[in-house]
Order: sequence, then C-alpha cells, then structure tokens
Amino acid sequence: MGHKERLEKFAARLELSGFNAYICVNESNVFYFTGLPSPATLLIRRDGHAVLYVSPMNYGLAEKEAPQGVEVAHLKMGVAPEALLAEILSQLGGMVGIDSLDFETHRKISGLIGGVDLRPQSRLVWDMRMSKDTYEVEVIREACSVADKVMRAAADLLVPGIKESEVKAELTAEVYRRVGQEPAFMPIVAFGERSAHPHGPILRGAARDRVLKRGDVVVIDLGVKVEGYCSDLTRTFYIGSEMDERLRNTFESVIHAKALAQNIMRPGVSCSYVDDIARDYLSNKGLDAYFIHSLGHGVGIDIHEPPRIGPGSQDQFVENNVVTCEPGVYILGEWGVRMEDTLLVTEEAAIPLTSYPLDEYLIY
Repeated sequence: MGHKERLEKFAARLELSGFNAYICVNESNVFYFTGLPSPATLLIRRDGHAVLYVSPMNYGLAEKEAPQGVEVAHLKMGVAPEALLAEILSQLGGMVGIDSLDFETHRKISGLIGGVDLRPQSRLVWDMRMSKDTYEVEVIREACSVADKVMRAAADLLVPGIKESEVKAELTAEVYRRVGQEPAFMPIVAFGERSAHPHGPILRGAARDRVLKRGDVVVIDLGVKVEGYCSDLTRTFYIGSEMDERLRNTFESVIHAKALAQNIMRPGVSCSYVDDIARDYLSNKGLDAYFIHSLGHGVGIDIHEPPRIGPGSQDQFVENNVVTCEPGVYILGEWGVRMEDTLLVTEEAAIPLTSYPLDEYLIY
C-alpha cells in the first residue's frame, strides 16, 4: 500500500468516525503517511486532502520527496508548535482528532480554537499501523535477515578476554557496513551477572565495561532498521561446553515457554492470554517470579508499538501484526536468560521473521 492509498484509507476512517480532520504531530505517524523522516505536522482532512507543515530546514527535502496528494507548506523559522496548531485549527470546525496532545500545549491553545472539538485519538492511527501491509512486511523481513547476520557476527566474537564494549562496537559497525541500514536502538551486550538486568547495567564508573570470562552467560539484544522499519532479536549464550543443570533447565524452559506462546498467536486471540501461557509454564518450573517484564510488543516504524503482549493488556492480535515474543528469567547476582524473535501473525501461524537458531547457545 502506497502513501497515497494510506491517506485515502485513513480519510475514509475519519468520515466513518465523525471526524472532519486529523492532525499528526508524532514523527512516526507522519512518516507512516508520507515516508518523510523529518519533524513535521501533518493535517489530513476527511476528503483526503493532506497538508504537511515543515520548517525551512526540512522544506527542500519535503518538497522533493512528498508523496502524491500531499501539499507541502513552508513555515516561517521559529514558529512555536502551539502557534502552528492554533493556526491549523482556526481553519477547521467540528470534531478534529490529534495523535498526541500534552497538557501544556492544550492549555495554551484552549482559548484560541473556537468551535473546534479537539480530541486526542491516537487509536485511529494505531488501528491501521498495527496491521502491516505487504511493503512493510517485506522491509521488516529484510531488517530481520540483517539482524540474524549481525547476531552471527557478534556471537563469533565471544571469546574470553573480549569486552562488552568491543562486541557492541563491532556489531554496530556490522550494521552500518550494510549500506542504507542502521541500528534500531542502542544494542544490549551484557556478560555474566550483568545479564540479570533486562536492559543491561548502568554504564558508569567501574561498571562501564566488563571482560568476558569462561562460564559467563551473555545476553545480546539488537535490532536493525531498514527503510524506516525495525527488527528486534535477542539471544543468550553460555561460554563453555558444560553448564550446570539449573542453568540448562532455565535455557530450555525459556525456549519452551516461547514456543508455547507463539503457537497460539492468531488474529482475535487476547494478548494477555498469550502472556499467561508463557508465564504459567515458567510458574510450573518455579521461574515465574524471575520473569519480570511483558512477553512481547509490536514492532514497526517504532521498536515498541501496540499491541502490548503482557498482563492486563486489552489488545488482541490482528492479521499481519508484527510482534516480538521474548520470555526471560533474571536472577540477580547470577545471570539472565532471554530469547526473542520478531514474528508475523497470520491466520495460520505466527511466522518467525528472525531465524538465528535458538539451540546454538553453547560457545566454546
């Protein structure tokens, strides 16, 4: 689906929902509808007419690259966001949606919007963004393929004596060596007891880095961005040929919990129920107290998107969701184990888009 078709589809949604227009200020939403990565404000009317308001710094690129049907408006330098929003709203009437509106901005414009009923309504966009079209799936698939290769390159570096920072630098360089691609987020590389922190340790003072030792558990979490779309991949490794039974059971339990959860991911299934399946399995193994985050999340333009796959989530899977499944067990002072793949949810199955082997976790 091209950007023009997305705008037309969204305009139809506006009409069905009773909105006269919609304003996107979130950069990811602007990118979704225009393909332009620079900060801007996008007005979409329910007749399909769209206007992109950009600063002088970004005007040249926007004028050249804006999709068909999007008018590009040149802003004066230094226009405040609330002033622009008030100006846009002065041209509108009735009910207008907006994807993000903070309290301070609303306070500043509340006396200036006249007869406009301005309503924060991010769900209107998310209802489209959650189901990926063919183009989106293909670029995410490419991002996942690159992530697999980068993980392989990172794993090949895991020899005693190397530092976390050296692995992180090399895997980041490996991403950039592939033209037109960049990391989707700052990668996590955590050795030994530091792997028990899901997002890695605080890198300051003496804890800024750590040298790899034999007998260490290693968590590597990385993502790649291709044409504005992300992948997400985590693998946990053990440096040695023999691990104790407790650690091996944890590896196998995490992998099995992941498989059970993925096997029931289908359109219409509750995201919280899928999280329950993985959590209940880990509970039976006495490990649920150490599973301290949600099972997964959506992936797309943002590395974390709806749906949220976790306790209390009100979301359900829809066809062509791209999501992660990433159960983890974290025992402070000892180690953490997390396995994560990016998946495409279809009517028949949740199809892994990342493919680095789950069982290749021994490095010796």
